[in-house]
Amino acid sequence: MRKGIIIFGMLGLVSLQIGCTKLPGSDLLSPTSNGTKTVTTSQQFDELADNSPAFLGQEKRLAGAVVSIDQTDEGYSILAEWLPYPTRELEEGPKISQADRSRHFLIRFIGKREKEFYTTRGNIFLLEGTVEGTKKALVNVFGPRKDLLYVNARCVRIWETGQDGDPSSQLDSQYPPRRNRTLCAD
Repeated sequence: MRKGIIIFGMLGLVSLQIGCTKLPGSDLLSPTSNGTKTVTTSQQFDELADNSPAFLGQEKRLAGAVVSIDQTDEGYSILAEWLPYPTRELEEGPKISQADRSRHFLIRFIGKREKEFYTTRGNIFLLEGTVEGTKKALVNVFGPRKDLLYVNARCVRIWETGQDGDPSSQLDSQYPPRRNRTLCAD
């Protein structure tokens, strides 16, 4: 009888936890993402990027593709192309074909050095982090520096979809062809 009560109690807790999840697959990032707003449309991104002071300190979920990465005193600084955050099929990540390729943002990530994240241009990702404001950066090598949305990433789910010049790096019998990992800040 006591075992039955414990088992049903645990099942109840699991059911409660599942019922509180806002977006299917939100556990792809961090399990403690209460109140985090997801940016799924270009209008939402433009409002966030154009009015970042109004969103300072707010938790957001963003998707994108890696453009470049630099190691700085503050961890890693990543220039990313914004992609719509998927509302379905989160296991596949964001779709590059759905973006107009003109929206960019900066990410600060303090965490482990992972090859999949810091060396490969074009890798797609989902991230959860805090809006820090704006920061100046170059989007094009010959273009002017622009004020870009700046986000401090707490957790990043990254898919190895980019090109790093070594075709053998995509082949690994331990993982499926589109490897992905979740990295969280230290």
